[in-house]
Amino acid sequence: MAPLLGAVALAGDGLGLMTSMPGESFRGPLPPLGTEEASLAQRLRGHVEKIAQAEHNTAFPGQLEDTASYIESALAEMGYAVRQQVFSADGNRVRNLEVTVRPPDPSEGKPEIVVVGAHYDSAHGSPGANDNATGSAAVIELARALREATPQAGHEIRLALFVNEEAPYFKTGQMGSLLHARDLSARGANVTAMLSLETIGYYDDSKGSQRYPPPLDALYPDTGNFIAFVGDLGSRDLVRTVVGAFRRHTPFPSEGLAAPASVPGVDWSDHWSFRMHGYPALMVTDTAPYRYPHYHTAQDTPDKVDYARMARVVKGIERVVRELASVH
Repeated sequence: MAPLLGAVALAGDGLGLMTSMPGESFRGPLPPLGTEEASLAQRLRGHVEKIAQAEHNTAFPGQLEDTASYIESALAEMGYAVRQQVFSADGNRVRNLEVTVRPPDPSEGKPEIVVVGAHYDSAHGSPGANDNATGSAAVIELARALREATPQAGHEIRLALFVNEEAPYFKTGQMGSLLHARDLSARGANVTAMLSLETIGYYDDSKGSQRYPPPLDALYPDTGNFIAFVGDLGSRDLVRTVVGAFRRHTPFPSEGLAAPASVPGVDWSDHWSFRMHGYPALMVTDTAPYRYPHYHTAQDTPDKVDYARMARVVKGIERVVRELASVH
């Protein structure tokens, strides 16, 4: 790792290439939470509390099924036709879930697709409130916010909930998002952006609350009060586009990074699956183990989540998605 990053730094503009982002991160006190965001915070809390009642993964198939059913019902109640992608993992019937927002008169040809996704399984030994009931709750509420949206002709928004992101399935053939991305690729889908929402609910205003792998610790703030947009070098254009859009529309601290996938953490989510199929993809995250003290533990419970700040972030992501999909 150190030799690799040293070589990047010696390349002259290497670190600038990785860290230079459009706009400026928001600084100072956050504006008062609006009525809409306050209501969103309460709905997000309800989803997280429901999803993170107990550990839910293939070691506990009943709880995993309950989680999938809850998410599917929430989307169906909004009027969506929920597509299931069913497969078997270690003898368990599991499924990805997806809904689509299309223009009323789709044009001919392959639309430009924006995918927003999150995994809904939890790590072993954890109820998974921040990792990743927060991401799942955000996708549910983005579906609510976008159900009346009208993407420009030739565009689509797909909102997906993936199973089996956590070990032992990460980066294996039974990882839900990998099967999802493989299916899209096999059908020749034109995915122009994929945003993976991964552990987005923990913020800390204390100095020293944020850590990084070196040498990033010398380049980014040591206060963990921001949301991060992270991708590999192949997705640098998307990272810059998303960071710029977020900063234009949302008064909330933000940081962006486009780095080699070998940097620890850069590919630690479902965006990896889409990169494996050549699609531009990034992770939206509070940086998980680099900030969150309860990562992958039994203490990752709903009371640890900052729902007010999470609501601000989710509203900001909605604005980004609207811009990416040219929503009227």
